[in-house]
Amino acid sequence: MATYLHADPRRRTNVRFPGPEGELSGHLYRPPSLAADQRTPGVAMCGPISSVKEQTLPHYAERFADAGYTALTFDPTSFGESTGEPRARYRPARVIDDFAYAVDHLMSRSDIDPQRVAVVGVCMGGGYAVSLAAQEKRIRAVVSIAGGYDIGGTFQANLGVEGFADYLRSVNQLVHDGAMAGTISYVPTATPGPMPDHPIAAMPNQEAFDYYERTSHEDAPAWSRELTADSLPAYLTYNAVAAAPLVAPIPLLVIHGTRDDALLPEYAQAVHDAAHGEDLGGTKHIEWVETDNHVQLYDQEPYVDHAVELTLDWLDTHVKARP
Repeated sequence: MATYLHADPRRRTNVRFPGPEGELSGHLYRPPSLAADQRTPGVAMCGPISSVKEQTLPHYAERFADAGYTALTFDPTSFGESTGEPRARYRPARVIDDFAYAVDHLMSRSDIDPQRVAVVGVCMGGGYAVSLAAQEKRIRAVVSIAGGYDIGGTFQANLGVEGFADYLRSVNQLVHDGAMAGTISYVPTATPGPMPDHPIAAMPNQEAFDYYERTSHEDAPAWSRELTADSLPAYLTYNAVAAAPLVAPIPLLVIHGTRDDALLPEYAQAVHDAAHGEDLGGTKHIEWVETDNHVQLYDQEPYVDHAVELTLDWLDTHVKARP
């Protein structure tokens, strides 16, 4: 029986900061009983595709704050309370840019030590943490949890080469038809599976559908049930494996579930293997969490606590302990 975690809204403070295309809305989690201007290490965080700051990340951010870190979560551009038009357009490159602006915001704050800022991502945010660390070298450590690293490869594994090509071809045609009509086409964010009335969805699987239905009703009414169709080509071909060697010398920790049908474990292993080890000037490690599915690492015990423990060991070694 799953034990679901529930966030405490009293633990967070609303913040707004500049983004690449407007203003981003975030939540700041500070350690308890701390002077307002007391500097701490910082952790910028990014979550799953389509998710807003009230989903998944609070369960990690609260625990990081308890351990002495200030954590920042945010709504990506055009989602939640962040600005951006059209609404619910999801582009990996833009979310990575948002993530970079979150890092910059932390480093500019008077209550953060700018020399001790890390990034932590969950699901797609995990892949984006790898991509960001490849280009932002002020980051002191990176942790990717249940990361999305090769989305096209995952879809090909599930649908086959021709099946995935047919699926993407249908997306291409839908985007084209909307452009010809001068409109923006939308598709469901999550469905229980392939459905005749909704043949295209960003996440056509029961596990994702159940998670977002539950959390959107309980915690995140701003979550969008639709994405623009033109979000999908870039999402469906996103690949972080090529960025992994460029993360060095930033220490990289990969945490992944042993069973994950949504984001396959072999791609977590591929990211770890592609990253540079100590012989090439890097530091890397991979840890496996015994899971039955992908979303257990979102908001369920004991999986989140285990991932937090592993993450804090990494951050304490590579971030907090730094002079």
